[in-house]
Amino acid sequence: MKKRTITAILLITALSLTPVFSTYAETQGSSESTSETFPTVPETESTDTYTTGVTQTENVPKAEETLSEEEILREQQNRAWLAEQERLQEEALRAQRIGDFYKDSVVIGDSVAEDFSRYAVRNSALPIFQNLKFLTRVSYSVHNAFMAISGKSKHPIYQGQQMYAWDSLKLMGAKHIYTFFGLNDLWGGVDGTVAKYLQYLAKIQQEIPGIKITIVSTTPIYVYAKEEFNNDTIRAFNAKMAALAAENGWGYLDVASRLYDSEGNLAKQYCSDKGIHQTNAAYKHWHAAFEEYAEAHLNDDLEDKQDEKSVENLEDKQDENLENKQE
Repeated sequence: MKKRTITAILLITALSLTPVFSTYAETQGSSESTSETFPTVPETESTDTYTTGVTQTENVPKAEETLSEEEILREQQNRAWLAEQERLQEEALRAQRIGDFYKDSVVIGDSVAEDFSRYAVRNSALPIFQNLKFLTRVSYSVHNAFMAISGKSKHPIYQGQQMYAWDSLKLMGAKHIYTFFGLNDLWGGVDGTVAKYLQYLAKIQQEIPGIKITIVSTTPIYVYAKEEFNNDTIRAFNAKMAALAAENGWGYLDVASRLYDSEGNLAKQYCSDKGIHQTNAAYKHWHAAFEEYAEAHLNDDLEDKQDEKSVENLEDKQDENLENKQE
């Protein structure tokens, strides 16, 4: 009885487990079947494919913008306007630098130089005439510059009275002079006038040490001018003064060569009196000559200022060292 009972229990247990093993086996089979039916897709280099796609897109040329005729014209006008504004700014800067160059500068001379001062007054708005000063008088010359001051003397008038040029220059604070002589002097010959000119400059240098000097060339005279000399005399005089300027480190400003006619005389359109005096057209050439002279020497002026600054710094340093020693 006992054995039968045990046998029955074992049989029931076996029967109950059979569906479980069957289910597991089916599951495994199904999994294997699925794996065979749908094989794993091999991995691709998706990154490379994406990059290549981007590169190809970048290489595709973009369509060029097409401007209308009106837009092209407007762009050209804008460029032209900007170029003109730049030119005007450069011109204004150039004019200002020229004006600054003539600060503390004085033109000294006779009636021809005096007429240039009148031209400067008529054109006073120009930067070049903002600083350039004049010390002139009719009939003034290097020969009469040493005469005693009297009612008959011909010294330039400054602050309402006649003064020797060197005294007036001190009061004016002159640092650079532009001297124009010869037309009231050459009756004494070239050599005599050169000697007197040098005496005149030496006196100014003695009274105002360090003053700069520029010789302005003596201008030609009209072919029928009633003078004791001619244009050959003037050319010989100018040649000697130019050589002396180079020898002494002075400047030389050539106005004369701008005023000759084809025969080497003062051109008719530049003469106002069939003699030595000149027209407004002539003084336009003076003006141009002074501007060009300034442009040619702007760097010299800058170097001089740097030298002056260096000297000032050296003097300050020496004073500082002396004070330290005294302490």
